[in-house]
Amino acid sequence: MKLIASLLLTTLFAAGPRPKLQTPIETTARTFLTNFAAGRFDDATRDFNDDLRPVVTAKVLADMKKQFDEQAGVFLSVAEVRQRMQQGYRAIELIARFSKSPMSVVVLFDSADRIGAINASPIAPPPADPILESAARALLANFVAGRYDEAEKAFDDTMRKQLPAPAMANLATSVADTFGTFQAVNEVKQSANPPYRVIELTLAYTKRPVSFRVAFNLQNRVSALQISPAAGQP
Repeated sequence: MKLIASLLLTTLFAAGPRPKLQTPIETTARTFLTNFAAGRFDDATRDFNDDLRPVVTAKVLADMKKQFDEQAGVFLSVAEVRQRMQQGYRAIELIARFSKSPMSVVVLFDSADRIGAINASPIAPPPADPILESAARALLANFVAGRYDEAEKAFDDTMRKQLPAPAMANLATSVADTFGTFQAVNEVKQSANPPYRVIELTLAYTKRPVSFRVAFNLQNRVSALQISPAAGQP
């Protein structure tokens, strides 16, 4: 298959603050999630109390993981930890990053610090910035219509040098050969890759769905463009 992606983003890593010490119940909650995500279901039930263990068995966890795989994807990391009281007991909420969708995993502890209940739910992504979404849609419209000089006006200086109008025309030809004809925008998502804001448009083409990712700098200029098969497509 022809390579369609252009100008991949560069992620810069900076040293963050020193992590705080985990409480014992946070460690237990993290251990449960790690074992669950890795498919180690017997290990995942090890800290359950006597009321939960007969109900949420290893088989039940295996069925839960199938749903997680379909809805959320592959577990990546814990982004945030929140501790609170719930139903009179201490609870740890893990905001977990998955490849498809972030999840809230709440682990409830009994008075002996054993796991007494588990609840997981997807976290809906925030709506896309309307200004950035409008700019991404305008870029798409110009690209699809062959108005490459107009599309180029949205680029920052680096992008303008790396993807001038003639190169964009070649890219459009490759996209047409690989994916067919553009039909519609099916979905809009926004994500962050600091200092960039990324708008992803999932597009319907005649051959297969397309991901059209546009990265904007702090001045709302286009700093990167990536066109590739949509998630789940070969």
